[in-house]
Amino acid sequence: MFKNKSLDFYYKSNNINYSKIKLRKLLNLIKYKNIEYIMNFLGNFKTKGASLLKQIILNAYKNFSRQIEDKNQKVYIKNIIINKSRMLKKIRPTSQGRANKIKKQFFNMILILEKQKPNNQKWDKR
Repeated sequence: MFKNKSLDFYYKSNNINYSKIKLRKLLNLIKYKNIEYIMNFLGNFKTKGASLLKQIILNAYKNFSRQIEDKNQKVYIKNIIINKSRMLKKIRPTSQGRANKIKKQFFNMILILEKQKPNNQKWDKR
């Protein structure tokens, strides 16, 4: 998975408060695509996840562009990893002396950017 570490750039975003399932639907569409294509693609969606993902990818691209010598070189998303993070638990009182538990989940996302276009790799649906 991490063969060309010298050409790759890793960007980690922590404690994102959004549904992983909803975000993975968008990630399947943008993986192995060009950054310019992704920005135009995500600009057409009005969901919170699309705007959140667009902001994260733009920050990663800006950090990566500082390291690139040739500014005209195309950058692609090689891989996106979503890991579980902390969970906020609280209790909400209900009627008749009962209580409901509320779990608010957060997750971490790791973006791996690369300078060259990957070789016709397909999305790994594990």
